[in-house]
Amino acid sequence: MTKASIRILSLAFLLLCAGSVYAAPKPSDVYGWDKLKWGMTGEEIKAAYGKDIKVHKAREDAKEGLYSDLELTSATIGGETFRASLWMDSSTKKLAKMVFVPKGEPEGYAWAETFIKVEEDLASRYGDPDKEETSNDPGTSAEREWAFPSTVIELSYLRIEGTELLLLVFSENSVSSE
Repeated sequence: MTKASIRILSLAFLLLCAGSVYAAPKPSDVYGWDKLKWGMTGEEIKAAYGKDIKVHKAREDAKEGLYSDLELTSATIGGETFRASLWMDSSTKKLAKMVFVPKGEPEGYAWAETFIKVEEDLASRYGDPDKEETSNDPGTSAEREWAFPSTVIELSYLRIEGTELLLLVFSENSVSSE
């Protein structure tokens, strides 16, 4: 068996087993991430993070009724560095979603390893995920979801033809705001 095959099998095993190892008791609710709380305005976000917030040309997601013109340039989750697009509700102009992506370029299975670290970090804060899906094909995809009255947290990993993608999304739970 080659070193690459052993590494792939090891990562697949870790993706399957990592979730429940470091789980904390599940909190009753989560209201955002770190200093970012649902309902904050752009000005409140800038005041909370200062120079770590970058303003850019707005991108719109008409389907979800959101726009993003703010980016958190550096956030550490699970010991890994991310950047986050901050999405505001188009009608209220208040924070409704955060999309975190790792900084840098992956080498080998770097984002699979990051997925494991982030999953462990999230489980240590929010308990075991409410939903877990892992591909039967080792190292190709995994998804975890934590659901709370105010927040849904989704962690996704995908590897297609050697390209890795990793997303961590915190969304205001629309069920609680209706």
